[in-house]
Order: sequence, then structure tokens, then C-alpha cells
Amino acid sequence: MSVPDNIDALLAPRNIVLVGASDRNWSLRVHENLQRFAFGGPVYLVNPNRDRLWDKPCYRTLADLPEAPDHLALFVPAEQTLDILDDARGARSASLYAAGFGEGGETHGLERAARLRGILSRTRIAAVGPNCMGLAVGRSRLSTIPDEQLSALKPGPVAVLTQSGMLAQTLSRGVESTGHSLAYLISCGNQIGLTFADYIDRLAEDNDLRVVACYAEAVPDAERFFAAARKAKRNGKTVVLVKIGGSKAARQAALAHTGAMAGGHAAFDALAQEAGVVRVDSLEDLVEAVALLARAPRPRGKRVAALTNSGAIKSLLTEAADAAGVVFPTLSETTHGRLLAAIPDATPASIYDTKKTISTDQYLAGVRALHDDPNVDAVLVAEELPRAAGIDRKINNLRALDKWIATEAVKPVAIFSPITLSESAYMHEIRAELTGTPWLRDLSKSLRVVARTAMHDLPALQPGSITPERRAALQQLQRSRAGSAGPQALSEAASKQILSLYGVTLPPEEVVPGIEEAERAAARIGYPVVLKAVSADVPHKSDAGLVLLGLNDAAAVREAARTITSRCAAINARLEGLLVARQMSGGVEMAAGIHRDPEMGPVIMVSLGGVWLEVFADSAFGPPGLDLVRAKTMIASLKASQLLAGYRGAPACDVDALAGILVGLGQMALDFGDALDSVDVNPILVRPEGAYALDGLVVLGSNKTAREAAQ
Repeated sequence: MSVPDNIDALLAPRNIVLVGASDRNWSLRVHENLQRFAFGGPVYLVNPNRDRLWDKPCYRTLADLPEAPDHLALFVPAEQTLDILDDARGARSASLYAAGFGEGGETHGLERAARLRGILSRTRIAAVGPNCMGLAVGRSRLSTIPDEQLSALKPGPVAVLTQSGMLAQTLSRGVESTGHSLAYLISCGNQIGLTFADYIDRLAEDNDLRVVACYAEAVPDAERFFAAARKAKRNGKTVVLVKIGGSKAARQAALAHTGAMAGGHAAFDALAQEAGVVRVDSLEDLVEAVALLARAPRPRGKRVAALTNSGAIKSLLTEAADAAGVVFPTLSETTHGRLLAAIPDATPASIYDTKKTISTDQYLAGVRALHDDPNVDAVLVAEELPRAAGIDRKINNLRALDKWIATEAVKPVAIFSPITLSESAYMHEIRAELTGTPWLRDLSKSLRVVARTAMHDLPALQPGSITPERRAALQQLQRSRAGSAGPQALSEAASKQILSLYGVTLPPEEVVPGIEEAERAAARIGYPVVLKAVSADVPHKSDAGLVLLGLNDAAAVREAARTITSRCAAINARLEGLLVARQMSGGVEMAAGIHRDPEMGPVIMVSLGGVWLEVFADSAFGPPGLDLVRAKTMIASLKASQLLAGYRGAPACDVDALAGILVGLGQMALDFGDALDSVDVNPILVRPEGAYALDGLVVLGSNKTAREAAQ
């Protein structure tokens, strides 16, 4: 992806023009911050009703300025914002504070939003907002954020991006409380101008940066967002974010706030993991993740070792491990020996209780032994900073640990306090001195952050290319959909025909036109059989009584066929034929499909199937184009995986066959692209040998060109 032309003009403009400058709006605070942070270029004021302001000349229009404007900070309403941008006199960037651009779906606001997109596209102005609080950049000493308490930014390892203006201030102070300054603070607003993807793509090129912390309500372009995150990952940086979308109410609130639709967490996570994005659940966890990643590499996994001198802390760590998602592993024999040599009277374990304050040599030897163990991914050291001078041994230990972390540690090693404490001036002084050590606050939060930031070392996805028969089927569907609008459900028979092209195994079955043909098909297939209506008018046939089970002879098939014909007529559903299938039993009923998230696009789903799909919240999601490794990981994450493994003496089911269906659906999602709305394969009977799709529903999307259809 390419960064918009003028994004560097946004981050480091030649001059700034405060349009609508006045003592009665945010412009005063912005002007004061620009002076306080010593912005290097001219700052011009524009207000047609003033000649001078803050001992500076005030110009009537942009045309009256002594030089061409570069960055416009627009402290004017939405309509005026549009008019000024429409004739921006060559300005390359802008901060757009005004709301009224479609928040909540208001008609005039949506019209303004469309006009704004057109203006920005034509002028190539790189704009932050609208409905935002501007941005601040340490390297250029720029701030268009109207926060009188904002601290000076400077180049360093942390950037903050947020859709919320108020949270820009909150998060900046939260990060500062961990001892870090910000390099960038960007209030993105509605993202009609630049998006998260644009900022992350540019920030990925900043050599000083290590972590980009985000609060996101909606991601306007998921594909570009994750491409930017992958670029950041390649360059040694991590995107960590709090994402709205965990509930329907939250998604509606996000729509009202920014005018953009938020998707669900499960769909986001399915794609985020591939891109190296870390999603956390709260702003506090976001700040702690910054504290860890600004000074330490990401953990390679969720296996944690801890050093403490408190039995209570050991108990609390053990208690919190499962909820946090970490494991305290068994240590190697070599590590046992090293720990015994360091502190003979302490019992070696991955939660290593030294029982007392120990010497610096012992302290470092213990941490080093835990760090070097091949079964450990991260080390946490329980400490509370002294509130006043006088505890020299503890301070010496911390100084020695800080030096070792900065020069030798290759895994994350962090100090954590059992609870969050307010800091005395002396505590703050000591922590500021120890610049190589990540400092975390609160035991449970520290474990959660380690678990969430842990890397997932999976091979890169290598999706296959579309085969000739799949392309032919897709092109045929595209032709049949010509001129149509809106989603269209295919019949079960048509759906299964497509699914079979993607390796989805079907039971022995035939589609026949009438009753006599159904009898002959049942004899060929073998009793007992199932009889179903073939009708695109009825996607959920069981609910309409159009699926009849347990047919053991020809008479039962005849009676079932008459019943189905009568029921279709009663609901005015077009009967295209009858599907006769062998009734299969044994195994576990699962479900799989392709779900199109309104924000993230298509994701692959697997869950417990049959009537239990909507009863139990036991689903897992993966990316389009997933491989067998990811498919099996999805299945293993389900509670239903215990049933598949053979619960209470039942035979184990063919998980490989189920995983193969997921891989096929993943390729189908890539091949069909926007031509596909959703796929529902439910139930899938997973037996000791094989997995069979007993039903399937393919819903075509609106009439758009799919990725391969025109090739």
C-alpha cells in the first residue's frame, strides 16, 4: 500500500494557519501549545472579524496570507470547513475539528461527508478528522491538540492513535504515568480524512517507534489496516488496540459517535492475529501493554516464570494464571540446578519464591536462570519501589537488573507491582533512572498483558489459485446474477454442488424431479434415507417441515414426497425437485461456514452444529485462505473439541476431515470475494472416518465482480 502523498506535510508542516482564531474556541489553547513546544514554522491567524489577536496580525482570508498555507487548523462549523477546503490555496494538510459529517446517520451530515471525501480526493489534502481534536508530533514540535495540560512530545518508542478526542488526553496521561513520553498523539475522529491504516503505514517507517497504541471504534478499510499492521510487524513494531464491537449496543454506540459501523470481536481477532495486531479489553491493559512493549520484545508464547519473595504473591499468581491465559511451566533440570546453586534454601519452580530479600548476585542469578530456561517465554519479577531512600539492597538489585535487561536479555523481563500504587517523588525518581526495565502495575493485569501480547508463530498463509472448474462455476453464477441486486440464496442442491468443488464431502444423495424417481433413488442409495425439498425459496427447510427423516422403505418415501409437495404448495414455495440422501448417524454434529462481518469482510467459522449452534456460544473464527494448521487450531479452541476427541469412551472423530472442510471454505472465500454473502454448512457429521455435510446453504452477494471471475 502507498502512503497518501501529503501525510508528511501533516506530521511536519512548513506553517500552520489557525482559521477561525478566537479567544472563544480551541484555537487559543492550540496557539499556546505551539508556542510552548516551540513549533519551528510560522503560525498565522485568520478571522475576518479581527485585525489583531494575541499580539499578532489577523488575516481576513487565506488569500491575504504572506505565503501559501501549508496546514489548516479549522475552528469553524462543518459547512464552513467544506467551503474553506474547497479553495484551500494549496494547503497540503489540515486538522478538521467540526462534527456534523454523518455521525448517527443524519442525512445532511452524510451528504457533507460525501462532499468532504470528494474535496480531499481532489485536493490531496492530508486531513486528520473530522470530529477530532487534532494531532501532536514530537519530532516536528507540532500540536494542534487543544489540551493545556498536554506534555511536550519527543521522538521515542510510543505513538497513540484514537478515534475519541477526549481519550487522546486520557491515553497521553496514562502512557506518561508509565514513564514514557509520546512521539505521536493523533485524534483520528471519523477518519473521512486519513485512516488508521494511513497513519500506521507511515509510523511503521519511524526507526524510534516500537508500539502504536490505538482506541478504535471502526476500521474503515480492514484490508489496508492489516496490511499496514503487517508492515509495522516486519519493521519490529506492534499495533496494540482497544476495539469496540464486543456487543450489539457497543456497535450501535460507535455508529452514533463516528458514523461508522463496528464489527464483532471474533471477526476482528481472526484477521488481527495474522497481522500481528494485539487486541486488549480495556484502556488500562492498553497502557500496560505499552509499558511492556516500549522496552521489551513480544513474548514468544504464554509460558511465564516469576520471581518473588512472598508466598502470598506465589499463591495469587497461581490463582490468576488460568483467567489471564498464561501457563507457569515445568522448568528444565538444568534450571533447577542453577536455582539451587543461587539460593540453596529456596525451592526451584517457575514461580520462584526466594522467601526473603536476597543479595544482588543471587537476585541476578535467579532471574537469569528463569530467563534462560527453554520452557519460559517471559519473566516477571515482583517488586515494590521504596517510597523513600534507605533501602539500598533493593535499589542495588534493581539497578543491576536494569543493566542486565538492557544489555543481555533476549526475552521480555519485567518488574510488576502486586497492585497499582501512587508514586512518591522518590519512587518516580528511581523508576525514571531505570530506563531499560518495563514496569507493570497490578498482578492480574501484568499476566493478562503478557498473554495478549504473546506472538503466534504460524507459517505465512499460502492460499492456492482458483482452479478452472471453480472459475467456471463462479462465472456461471455471475452471469445468472447479472442485473440482480441484493443477496440471493441458492437451493441446497446448487449450494452443495459448489461446496463439493471445495472438498466438502457429501453423503450419498441424488436430486430427482418427482415421486417415482425418489423411490428409485432411495433403492440405489440404500435405506434409511432422508427426503428434502429442493427450493431456493426456503433456506431453512427444517423450520418449514420440508425435511423428513427415517424413511425405511418405498412406501415411506412416497408418503414423504407427497407431504413435502403439499407443504411447499401451502407456503407458496417453488419446488424445484426432491433430494434423497442416505441417513447417516454416529459421530458429532458440527457446523462451519463463511460469515461476512460488516467491517472485516469474510471470515471462516466453525462451531458445534445441529440445533446447538445457536444455543451454545462455542464458535471459532479464522482468516480466508487459512491452512490446516490454523484450521486445527480453530477446532482445538472449541469446547466441542472434547467431543471430537472421544468423550467418555466414544470413538475419536476425524478432525483432519473437518479441518479440510474449513480450508476449502477459506479458499472459497478468496475465490468468490464480494460475489459471496455467506455460507452455512450445518450440520457436518464428523465420524471416526470422514466428515459429511448433511446440509449446505450458499448465499450470493450483491452483483459485484469477484476476485477471479473476470479472469
